[in-house]
Amino acid sequence: MRPVVATAVLSLGLVCAAAFTGITVQANALERAKGVLADEIAVEQARNAQLEASIAQKKTTDYLIQKAQDYDFIKQGEGLIAVERSAPSASAPRTDGGRASRVARWIQLFFGTR
Repeated sequence: MRPVVATAVLSLGLVCAAAFTGITVQANALERAKGVLADEIAVEQARNAQLEASIAQKKTTDYLIQKAQDYDFIKQGEGLIAVERSAPSASAPRTDGGRASRVARWIQLFFGTR
């Protein structure tokens, strides 16, 4: 009976050791994967910061002037004027109420009240 108990205890110990070894291997693999992912996150955050800095730099007038000079739109020492247009809104009231014809608007333009 003693050899059977000893064999059972030994086999139980080997099974437990194998289970703990498997769990430890999985934990180490997860830690490595976690480290790799943390490194990738850090790289992407640095890239994001770099892209945001690039966007901020491209919104400056100096960058716009430099690009205009690169494409020969303006020459060295010339100025650059930017005109910003706003989209006409549908809720903006029209002076003629939208009913006047083209001819009536031209007549009002040249002969209307001054």
